[in-house]
Amino acid sequence: MTAHVNVEKLRVEAGPQGQAKTIVHDVSFTLKRGEVLALIGESGSGKTTIALSLLGYARPGCRISGGAVHVGEDNMAAMNAAQLADVRGRKVAYVAQSAAAAFNPSRRIMEQVIESALMHGVMSRGQAEAKAIDLFKQLSLPSPQTIGRRYPHEVSGGQLQRLMAAMALICEPELIIFDEPTTALDVTTQVDVLKAFKDVSESVQHYGSLCVSRLGRCGPDCRSDPGAAKRQGDGK
Repeated sequence: MTAHVNVEKLRVEAGPQGQAKTIVHDVSFTLKRGEVLALIGESGSGKTTIALSLLGYARPGCRISGGAVHVGEDNMAAMNAAQLADVRGRKVAYVAQSAAAAFNPSRRIMEQVIESALMHGVMSRGQAEAKAIDLFKQLSLPSPQTIGRRYPHEVSGGQLQRLMAAMALICEPELIIFDEPTTALDVTTQVDVLKAFKDVSESVQHYGSLCVSRLGRCGPDCRSDPGAAKRQGDGK
């Protein structure tokens, strides 16, 4: 099977022009459909910076200065803002560390889970709500028919993390990035959430997943690429 995600000699710089420092040096890796790749390293090693490049995004003060980031036929590093807006959420989705920060506390959960599907026009509201309920079931969420009526503060942290995964999966993206998705959870809840992620990934084999982890807790079925990221503290 050919690689669906192909990162070639990715370079990211931080700082003003003329004084910029390279913080990601010529990183390359591939990811096939149905495969899970783990990007593991200590804090500050560049894991999230690399992961965000797959969305064509660099943090304020940083920029993608070289290389290519291909997801299918699209080079995320070469797209303009309008092109990226069309791809993000639909083709490439992101699950962040803190679900509590990702949800709007004033809106019901269902409205937020289906929002990207409606914005991208991939399905009607009825279809999106039915898809969301199916994902809630696959992610082992309680009361899948009604949990979407609740507000974010009315569910637990582990449930909210799984709901964020449902939000990422709603458009059936080709790539999902899990950026330390269990960091804010206790150990027991981490195990339950990772099992739910594994179960749903086994039922949807058409996408690839990049798992970013500080402690290596990405689940048993991932592939680690030790050459993808290295310590950048010495600038080498």
